[in-house]
Amino acid sequence: MLNDNKKERTVFLLGAGATMGWKSPTTYNLTQLVRGSGFKTKDDKTTITEYLYQALIDNGYSENEINFETIINLIEELIVYYSYFDVDKETPSLLNCLFLPKYKNFEDEVFNYSIKGGEVKHGFELQIPAGKDYYLSNRAYHNETPNQLYLLQLLNEILSNISAEISRYAYHTSGHSVIDTTSSYSKGVSQWMEDLSQDRILRIYTLNYERIFKILLQRNEIPVFEGFDCDEYIPMRSSLRANVSRILNDKDCHCHYNLHGSVYWQVFSLDQHQLPNPEIGLCAGPNLPVNHSPASFQVEKGKTLLVTNIITGYQKAQKINITPYRQMHSAFDYDCFFADEIYIIGYSFGDEHINQCLKTALRYNGEVKITIVDPSFIKNKMDEKLAFTFFASKDLKDMKPMNVDESTRSYFDGSITVHTKTFEAFLNMQQSTHPSNHGESTFHDI
Repeated sequence: MLNDNKKERTVFLLGAGATMGWKSPTTYNLTQLVRGSGFKTKDDKTTITEYLYQALIDNGYSENEINFETIINLIEELIVYYSYFDVDKETPSLLNCLFLPKYKNFEDEVFNYSIKGGEVKHGFELQIPAGKDYYLSNRAYHNETPNQLYLLQLLNEILSNISAEISRYAYHTSGHSVIDTTSSYSKGVSQWMEDLSQDRILRIYTLNYERIFKILLQRNEIPVFEGFDCDEYIPMRSSLRANVSRILNDKDCHCHYNLHGSVYWQVFSLDQHQLPNPEIGLCAGPNLPVNHSPASFQVEKGKTLLVTNIITGYQKAQKINITPYRQMHSAFDYDCFFADEIYIIGYSFGDEHINQCLKTALRYNGEVKITIVDPSFIKNKMDEKLAFTFFASKDLKDMKPMNVDESTRSYFDGSITVHTKTFEAFLNMQQSTHPSNHGESTFHDI
């Protein structure tokens, strides 16, 4: 055991499959949402996101290859394309050299805006669609090009719609909550975590954009640090700065970190001196990016990225280079290396920056036990895919796949266990396995 603490270190990686019990949106739902979001093309017949979706289809992508992240990534790449490489010299980005011949005139359709007042100057505003005032328009104070500002505001609209969808099932403030804490699903999560907390340090990392697990644990009087100093509620009309020191140093507390951000986070684009130094804070309730000025930064020279409270698309590895994303990922890397057990729930292994931390655990933490909960694991032949990536550091002759029961399979003499069932079914299994621990619930309802 690499962990010197008396309590075992148990790491949880929660993907979309971990929140289905609260009727969270599926990838398909979010893709349909994004395809219908944002501004429209000049002919007013379709959204720009639908136009981009069709462009991908026409260029050989299959429908199975395109989801909401694909579309968002394309918009993010366009933001880079229309940004300056060097603001002082006004040299264009490297991507500006690339155009698909079929869509060489796509600008005429996509950029459905006009400059208010007709002049591009410091603090200019856009009219969206062209000729009509856009009531959420932001001013260009930081050398944004008109096309760049337009795309930044488009992305803000899309992310706001995603945030609103997350709020539909995860809204929780002192005055109102939609989280059903009386459901069997919520109680199952609470009881399972409470049982584990008796002799383990719970290090919870979620790729979702809410704080439900944190709320449930706090209600069960299990203190959980989420990167900001707060309990279940955050004071109204206030924002909290991340406790970066504790994220980096306190490795023995129960934690709940949002590796890809949270709808409860807000990006503050300007610092106390009104300079463009974006910072992220935790607020009392969900935030819609469209209500705030967009903030951008360059982690790579000439590649302008939008600073957002939630991270999606395919630029996650670059966007996590800002506080508190960076420190939370550092903590995740540490915890994977020293974990006694890792639960991977509802995660499809699609994010390489996350996968690298898991690969490190398999390579260097010889005693770690991994439990995967995924109803489609065998159906999607994930065991074959992971054998040549995640398990490459092990001798594949020792993989020894074994069916424990009809929905459970083990590998490498039980060091890796896969449950091909939903998280809810997995929780029910935990309750039936430990019936003595599940008497009258101590959970306090909202």
